[in-house]
Amino acid sequence: MARRTPRLLAAAVAAALSSPVAAQNDPPGAPRNDPKPETELKPVTVTDQRDRLPSYQPGITSVGKVPQLPRDIPQSVTIVPEALIRDRNADSFREALRNVPGLTFNAGEGGRIGDNITLRGYSVVGDLYLDGIRDIAQYNRETFNIERIEVLRGSSSMLYGRGSTGGIVNQVSKEPGLIDEGRISLTGGTDRYRRATLDVNRRLGENAAVRVNAMKTDADSFRDGVATDRQGIAPAIRLGIGMPDEFAFSYYHLKYDDVPDYGVPYFEGKPVPVPVDRFYGLAAADHQRDSAGIATAAWTHRFDAKSTLKTVLRSGDYERDLWAVAPRLAPGTPVLADDTVVNRQRQARGGEERTLTSQTDFTTESEAFGMKHLVLAGLELAREKAERWNVTGAVPNPPTTLGHPDPFRDLPAGLQENLARTGLVAYTANTVGLYVQDTLQFARSWKAVIGARHDRFDADYERAAPAGPLARIDKVWSWRTGLLFQPDDMQTWYAAFGTSFNPSGELYSLDERGANTPPEKNRNFEVGAKWELLDGNLSLRGALYRSEKTNERNTDLSVSVEQNLLAGRRHTDGLEVEAAGRLAPNWEIFAGAARQRGTIDEATGQQANTLGKVPINTPDYTASLWTVYRWGSRWKFGGGLEAVGRRYGNTTNTVEVPAYTRWDAMLAYVAPSFEVRVNALNLLDRDIYEGVYQGHVVPGAKRSLQLTVDYKF
Repeated sequence: MARRTPRLLAAAVAAALSSPVAAQNDPPGAPRNDPKPETELKPVTVTDQRDRLPSYQPGITSVGKVPQLPRDIPQSVTIVPEALIRDRNADSFREALRNVPGLTFNAGEGGRIGDNITLRGYSVVGDLYLDGIRDIAQYNRETFNIERIEVLRGSSSMLYGRGSTGGIVNQVSKEPGLIDEGRISLTGGTDRYRRATLDVNRRLGENAAVRVNAMKTDADSFRDGVATDRQGIAPAIRLGIGMPDEFAFSYYHLKYDDVPDYGVPYFEGKPVPVPVDRFYGLAAADHQRDSAGIATAAWTHRFDAKSTLKTVLRSGDYERDLWAVAPRLAPGTPVLADDTVVNRQRQARGGEERTLTSQTDFTTESEAFGMKHLVLAGLELAREKAERWNVTGAVPNPPTTLGHPDPFRDLPAGLQENLARTGLVAYTANTVGLYVQDTLQFARSWKAVIGARHDRFDADYERAAPAGPLARIDKVWSWRTGLLFQPDDMQTWYAAFGTSFNPSGELYSLDERGANTPPEKNRNFEVGAKWELLDGNLSLRGALYRSEKTNERNTDLSVSVEQNLLAGRRHTDGLEVEAAGRLAPNWEIFAGAARQRGTIDEATGQQANTLGKVPINTPDYTASLWTVYRWGSRWKFGGGLEAVGRRYGNTTNTVEVPAYTRWDAMLAYVAPSFEVRVNALNLLDRDIYEGVYQGHVVPGAKRSLQLTVDYKF
């Protein structure tokens, strides 16, 4: 597709040609000896033919806190690009992460809602980030304003503070650029799926731009009664782009009103054998009404080409209101029949969260002691406030039956009247994190990464009388080291070690024992290699790792102690491989696989019966493939699979979720100003179970079709 695109190379050439070299080399105050007046060159506009697919190959990333290529990061990194998100029509955070090896999804559980992810066998609910800043609130994230998603694996508290046992997931927002372009996308599909997105970027003068992204989505579900209704808008402006001082301001707003789905219960350790489209909730009563409002201001000061100071200030406001049904079989159910009773356990709660974060990073390149250095120094200040409560009512949810759930039945009188908030808690946390890291090149082919961080995490927890307040302060050091061997630009071999910590109050929860319990400690060992193949068009990586939790919290109520026992230990050993990029001029691929084994090595007290078992939602394998081929100048087609091995819903391994493989496909017609695309999800219409929890499991979507029209202007 022909497009007028500013080219950095053309600008650099023009600037070089228009600058008299002799004048640049004259010492200060020396007379100039120009043979003729300077000539001002006219702007150069380059028109290129976009004759290949947008590449899935990763480019520059900041997931390591400094702009760099993934090959310079001594850890496993997966970067999900916008082109892949669009080709798969991935409209949610969950859908966009299907191609990340070693990552699985949890179901909504008793105390948590929103995106709930497991990576390398460890929960990542507190390790979600937006543009490098913690995005801990409980809500279901969208993709309409996402440029790419970066997954950094392994303990990373040196870079990101508390958490990050299995890794972190960072969303990178779309930002304004110096170009005039826009895109409108309209999608319709089965189950009354309707989605519209808008992405408009406009240049304002020579070094400023504005961009607006917006979204509206409505859909039912293959499960009769489940639905979503969400909308969002994200305006942004950048001033002084590429100048010594650059300023950026943005706001992100997402709101949705869904009928939530807590899936089906277990029977004899397996999902109940019923058609997966049966919904056991109450469609007229159930709701998940959440909103997120995130305001961000950033200032970047470039001292010169090698030194940069960036400060980001962010304020986040989040609200949630949940009324859902968790289906449970009646206690002692001996056999299953259509008239078997299913109790509708009420999950009703709400909350508000307010966060204020300041993050300052200074990066500089220098040479000292015969070595090249890339130094990072940073300060993170964060204040997090949250209130949470349960909702109770006098009228219980009516039960139903296994064979005839009737989610649209009339509601009992007074079901949602005279409701009361109970168990109200208020939480305030203050974080001060100081960190420094040096990436030094000490020989032609060798680099080393050495970093340290100190965190002070101060948590206060207010509870209704007679429970009373709780508080805890943790001061923890975190470390990161890595060694890289890069004999040429096409290959990297590395070994790395990193630590992380999990304080008792990290997820806005604290009890009497937790208030007296020091943080859990974690560490990650990893060796791997990264290659650039096929003339640099294909990126390939592989890694062997061990992630360990060395002192997991265990509870023993029979022992008279005032704290949890830090007597547990578990680990995950794994092998990962991944490929992303171009196999041929018209052939793109994004593929990965992980083989892992998680084991609980030590457990005492109430957890003693978990010794030697596999942690929750830790399959022994995951694999994914997505590939697209462009045929001729107008057509492209592709598809792929996602495969996940057997998982357990509890740490005693008595609840098992079967393995599954899901196949998807895509066909598109591409014209200069528009694209028409058809996506088929779960092409073989298999019954699969995705979201895992100890009391229930959520089925994945059955076969569905979606038709998208993209208009570019």
